[in-house]
Amino acid sequence: MTTTTPLPAPPSTSSEPNDSELRAPTARAAVDESSTRAPVEVLIEEARHRARRRRQVIGTVAIVAVAAAAIALTVTLGGPGPSDDQGAALGGPVSETTLGIFEPMRGRIVWAAGHELRAVDPADPTDIERVALPDDLDPKAMVSGWSADGTRLALTSEDAGKLYVLDARGAVALAGETGCCLFVSDPWLAPDGSTVAEFVAPGRLQLRDVSGLTEPRQVDVDPAFGREDGPPVIAEAWSPDGTRIALRVYEDQVTWTRPSIFVLDLVTGTTRELRIPEIDFIRHMTWSPDGTRLLVVAGSYRQLNGVHLIVPPVSPQETSLYVIDAAVDASGPVQSPEPIASGHFIVATWAPDGEQIAAIDYGAPAGPGGHGIVIMNQDGSGADLIIPSTGTRGWTGLAWHPIPSTPR
Repeated sequence: MTTTTPLPAPPSTSSEPNDSELRAPTARAAVDESSTRAPVEVLIEEARHRARRRRQVIGTVAIVAVAAAAIALTVTLGGPGPSDDQGAALGGPVSETTLGIFEPMRGRIVWAAGHELRAVDPADPTDIERVALPDDLDPKAMVSGWSADGTRLALTSEDAGKLYVLDARGAVALAGETGCCLFVSDPWLAPDGSTVAEFVAPGRLQLRDVSGLTEPRQVDVDPAFGREDGPPVIAEAWSPDGTRIALRVYEDQVTWTRPSIFVLDLVTGTTRELRIPEIDFIRHMTWSPDGTRLLVVAGSYRQLNGVHLIVPPVSPQETSLYVIDAAVDASGPVQSPEPIASGHFIVATWAPDGEQIAAIDYGAPAGPGGHGIVIMNQDGSGADLIIPSTGTRGWTGLAWHPIPSTPR
């Protein structure tokens, strides 16, 4: 990841007044001319002064009322704060409020194709909704993940090396730049929908507000991986409560070998390596909704004439889905997990209740290039190809909208 400078604030999602609207009228200095005026004129001037003061007070009260209403609307659009059962969560569900342009996506499996968002109802694969993406978004942008309240969508353009956040009004914010090319991006957006992480130096992680309205927060990381002078961190995935980040780390960036997964505690800065299988590359990973497991897409390099390819895979290859216990570290005697499913997977996502998994399989239905969407139970059983083709021959991500669909 490369260092990025704070970006201008994206268009606000609320109707909050701007600074000039919130600024109360400045009272003009009163001039005491009683020494040169007749007493009646002094009384008239004092009456006028009191009237002006009353108007200012009334105006200020009105402005405060408007601001309070705007703040309330902002909270409604952005979702309520953490609930008691979310601990240190940065965001929460949106209750009955509208999801804006994302309303057709509610509770559906979402991907990008043909410069539009497509969303399938997992209970009825024939029911597909489509929403056009804004023109200022890179046409090759891929879905990376949702904010916890379902009102902000993270997208990644690998060719352009850019990270975007699309809000419920359809406004796009440039969230950062990663450089090319990993071809699938983990869910890098924090649950609050406005925070991104980036290594600005070995062992130093920066948490940055996309809008640039607040100062970045620095987190010291031990061991000091990240950036050029340490083991490279390829991508990260935020835990649902916003307190941890799973880091995809490679021991050697030259040969791209021996990947590991570390879980970083954002409060203490300490990291813990997870027990993962013996694999050559990790394609994608995402947290379970309860924050206890990681769903990992991983595989081995294919061989050409007996020689391993030692670059990040840029074409569909045999991969498997693994469910990794986020509480088990690599120092214990626990055996590496077995895959729950195998194929040519490139990306996978959890259902909001954690009971199902959806994945894009580039080997479905008829060999590499099929680009199908498969849905299965959380243990890999009951796999069903619900979408034979995503409608794009390029790489694309997948994210299950976190808010259940409304009853029909």
